[in-house]
Amino acid sequence: MSKIRVLLVDDEEDYVRTMAERMDMRDLQSTVALSGEEALDLLDTDPPDVIVLDLRMPGMQGMEVLERVKRDHPHIQVIILTGHGGENEEKEARRLGAFEYVQKPADLGTLVGTIQGAWKRSIQAAKEFIKEQGEGFDRTMTAAALAEGGMPDEAREVMEKAHGLARQTRNIEPGAGGALKILLVDDEEDFVRTMAERLQMRDLGSDVALNGEEALSMLEEDLPDVMVLDLKMPGIGGLEVLEAVKSRYPTVQVIILTGHGSEKDEAIALRLGAFAYLKKPVDIQDLMAEVRRAGENSQRDG
Repeated sequence: MSKIRVLLVDDEEDYVRTMAERMDMRDLQSTVALSGEEALDLLDTDPPDVIVLDLRMPGMQGMEVLERVKRDHPHIQVIILTGHGGENEEKEARRLGAFEYVQKPADLGTLVGTIQGAWKRSIQAAKEFIKEQGEGFDRTMTAAALAEGGMPDEAREVMEKAHGLARQTRNIEPGAGGALKILLVDDEEDFVRTMAERLQMRDLGSDVALNGEEALSMLEEDLPDVMVLDLKMPGIGGLEVLEAVKSRYPTVQVIILTGHGSEKDEAIALRLGAFAYLKKPVDIQDLMAEVRRAGENSQRDG
């Protein structure tokens, strides 16, 4: 039976090759890259299912590798494994789309479980994308793709089909400013990161913030065209974030997406300037339609 393919990227050769041997004994198939440049070359010839990536390396640093991977191969999950990073590095890695951030020395069993979780999320994002395109697939393939620990060959068929569809739909979003930039703000991490990957497969630049404070901080550095915003989050609530965004950055269009709102919340949100108010669970086509309309408004106003 085929195994989950893992690319280990670390310049500490003895460490990373020992790690590869131990992972291979845990029913994974490991490949080693000793630099960021080597890792990116391998993506074009033998793409892995999951990347485990160090941050500090000679030449291209881990953050740059992560950014390149999530830009060009958004379906590939990246786990940061580092002995040098701190809170700021973890925050930046998660913003760029890292699946998880793990400090060295890492427990092997925990790391293997994280790799399996990352692979399952890739499959789920691919399946959802296929559904969005109206492309059905066999029930047995669905079962195989969902199987824990899996049947990776069958799961990769789902992934490859999704990637082919994604290539066909790239650059179809409107707007004179190019591909839309979207900021997703939600404290449900699995939900929001899967949503970001589904948007990235449509060639939309998607960043993630897990709370209101983080979202407002990110706006100080780079404005998105559209913000998709949850209402109920720890700390600053969505309505407060909405009010701050519309007062400071009026060209940013805000779509409320919530599972906890009420008619009163909807009325307040629209009064504060929300572009649209949607409820979870949302049909992805409905969300994309609102994102496209909001993006047109944002790029026209900007």
